[in-house]
This record gives sequence, C-alpha cells and structure tokens, in this order.
Amino acid sequence: FNKWYNEVHIPDILSIARADGFVTAIRYARAGFSPSNPAVSSTANDVTYPKDVKWQYLAMYPVEDVEKARRPESGLYKVPLEHEMLPGRDIMDLGKWELGFWEVVGERGSDSSKETDVILVPVDSSDVPGAHPSAILDYSRKGWEGPDPVRSTLLKFIAPAFGGDGAGIKQYLAVHEVEPNTEETLKPELKTVKYKFFKKFGV
Repeated sequence: FNKWYNEVHIPDILSIARADGFVTAIRYARAGFSPSNPAVSSTANDVTYPKDVKWQYLAMYPVEDVEKARRPESGLYKVPLEHEMLPGRDIMDLGKWELGFWEVVGERGSDSSKETDVILVPVDSSDVPGAHPSAILDYSRKGWEGPDPVRSTLLKFIAPAFGGDGAGIKQYLAVHEVEPNTEETLKPELKTVKYKFFKKFGV
C-alpha cells in the first residue's frame, strides 16, 4: 500500500491535479503505529475520530483555493485509483477512507518548513458559541501541558470528497504542529488524535 501511495498515487495527484492547486502532499502515521512494522503498535493513542475508527494514516494536501480544488472537473477526480501494484481492485475497496475538503479560517505561529508532528483537536461551534477562530484555537488547547506548538491552524469543514457523507465530522479541526517526538509529553484536556510526520512530497 505505501509503495503504491508514495510512488504512484501522490505523484499522480501532484501531476494531474497540479493546475487545480495540488502541489504539496504531507503524510503522517498515527502515533504508536509503525508503517515499517504494522504488527507492532502502541495502545497509547487509542482515540477514535471520526466514525470511531483508529485511522493509521493522515494525508494533507494544502491548496490555495479550496473551491477550485473541489470542483467536479478538478484533476483530483481524474487520478487513477487502480494499479498493477494493487490486488486487482479499486483502492477505495481495499480499506476505510475519510476524505474531505477543509478551509483555513485561523492561523497562529510561524510558517515553518520544519518536519513537525501534529495533534488534531476536533471542535464544534456549539463548544465555543459565537467565538472567533482565535478563541476556538485557544479552546482547543484547554488543559494543554508541555511546549507550545510550532504552528496552529484552524480548519473549517467544507464538504466530503469521493462520495463520502461527512458523518461524524465536527465543524472545526484544530491542527497543532509540534516538535518531533514531543507529542507524547503533551496532554490536552480535550479529545485529540496524534500523528507523527511520515513523508513530504512536492514543494
């Protein structure tokens, strides 16, 4: 799977959908999960979100214009999902996927090119009624212990992708970028999902 995803799928997206803004991809692996040895995993990061699933991987594709990127005619939807590396089936049938589009509505910290791990905190507007994005970012760090994030970004859910239904996804997702190997020392009070940097592609 990783060979296909890294060597075929992501290069396809960054080529076919480049005109729609897809020029960078960043992959993360769930904290406690080893891509090189999937049989060995820690139970220290057992939080499930969304849909009560322990997602092993996270991929982010930052784009300048999310509306352009998600158009039905976007090159993203022309990327092949079948390949000889795969066991004769559409990749969408080989595992669980949750795909969606998010808009940046708040940012804090430096625009760093560091290879950072990330802590994700899902938040609904009802959790912080009438709050400005900066207040939601503050709320997402409630009870936070440890070093400050290198950078924090607040994403607002726009729409699911590839036929997804968006069920169980909260309105906002706070993405806190932290120094590598520090995520286990951070213990936010709210429900969080921790991912470690895996690989970056493109620019």
